[in-house]
Amino acid sequence: MRPTFSVQALLMLLAFVSALLIAVVAGVLSHSNGVRAAGAVLYGGGAFIAWMTLCVSVLTALGLLGGAGGAGRDD
Repeated sequence: MRPTFSVQALLMLLAFVSALLIAVVAGVLSHSNGVRAAGAVLYGGGAFIAWMTLCVSVLTALGLLGGAGGAGRDD
């Protein structure tokens, strides 16, 4: 059984907020390590993209997101 749209939206919001937190922490840590502000922003952006990709991939693999295809559907 696939979760409803509202549950999927909440899961995506949770993935977004966690990726934002990871990006801020990565940016601050890289800036405190001597990287200039622009480099720290780029580092944080890379961390955001990597974590968001991982979250969406895991949620899709677990069957909690997406599903344009009909494989594995019960209905």
